[in-house]
Amino acid sequence: MPLEAYFIDTSALFKRYVLEQGSDFMNQLFSREKAIFISTVTLCEVISNLRRLVDIDNLLSEKEFVMVKATFLGEIGDEVIDVVDLTPSILLKSLDICSSDYVTPLDSIQLASALSLAEKTIFVCSDRKLLRLAQKWGLQTVNPVDFDLSQDK
Repeated sequence: MPLEAYFIDTSALFKRYVLEQGSDFMNQLFSREKAIFISTVTLCEVISNLRRLVDIDNLLSEKEFVMVKATFLGEIGDEVIDVVDLTPSILLKSLDICSSDYVTPLDSIQLASALSLAEKTIFVCSDRKLLRLAQKWGLQTVNPVDFDLSQDK
């Protein structure tokens, strides 16, 4: 396993597939040798959010949706991204998280999934509330929005 491991929340991973502030950071993260993990729930969240961009926000065409979805699922199939299975222990940990702080159910599962990995795993997220909670639970965190890599060019 590479020295660096990252657990990427949906809010940050989305920047890999849709151009937003923080997309440069996410693309750079994927270009280096490292382990990248997501939760099982991220699969549904990413596809649902992409669909929203077509049906609600009118920011993606149907053709773009199909292409972006294929790219995302291809990176999982090619094992660029590893999926952390939702296990009973992760669900129990998510209940601990929900019991100690108000957090949405999916965010508690994201955090519990990250906590199930090795100690040195870095939690990548763009949700400031979830980042604070992840820090409270002992995770090192990174917000891709905080990095403007275009200044390095």
